Amino acid sequence: MTTEHNPIIKFIYSHPYEATLLHYGNLPVTQEHHALGRKQTHLLQELWNQHEENILDLFREMYKIEITETEIKAFVSLVLPNSFSYPLTISLVQHPNLETDARSQRIALYPVLHELAHYFLYSRDNEFANTILEHITLFDSPGANLHYLIQAVEFGIVGEIFGQEYGEFYRDKVIERGNNNDYDISAKRLKDDGVPVNRTCLEYIAKEIVKLSDGEEKTSP
Repeated sequence: MTTEHNPIIKFIYSHPYEATLLHYGNLPVTQEHHALGRKQTHLLQELWNQHEENILDLFREMYKIEITETEIKAFVSLVLPNSFSYPLTISLVQHPNLETDARSQRIALYPVLHELAHYFLYSRDNEFANTILEHITLFDSPGANLHYLIQAVEFGIVGEIFGQEYGEFYRDKVIERGNNNDYDISAKRLKDDGVPVNRTCLEYIAKEIVKLSDGEEKTSP
């Protein structure tokens, strides 16, 4: 995989960062681990570069924002169980085969989309999305209300980049985990509410769901 694209999202494998995570996990720090980390980071960058322009354009359109950064650093870890948005860190612990496995190559980008949905919501004046978020009161859990918006964007971008069937399949897999956490219950509500798995998801929520949350016709959680 090669590309001429000069990416804005720069994936970084940091030896000290990963060594600290390994230390706190009581795991050995080895040269083999670091070598694999560098390799996986390079592969993730190559995969990302194929889609970055379209993905960032979707964030601009869906959130109605400007993305003016010339570089956004994202650390990569092979030990963290989850990704998070600050510091922007992507876990590849569940995606070991980025060289040849098409499924791993595709779904390794999903947590990047999820964390960027958080990042672009928090890191700038995002009036459109934050206004929607203020009016999403579908759940008792603030995290579930937040992830109703975040996952709408995530699933919508998956649907636009890889095809609607992949966006719907991914959403349904989140629901099927059945952990009854913020992710599961918000994904199920997105499906029940008929939120489109495409670039129109936030416009739909603004028109159909926020209206319901504000007015007398509000549906129960």
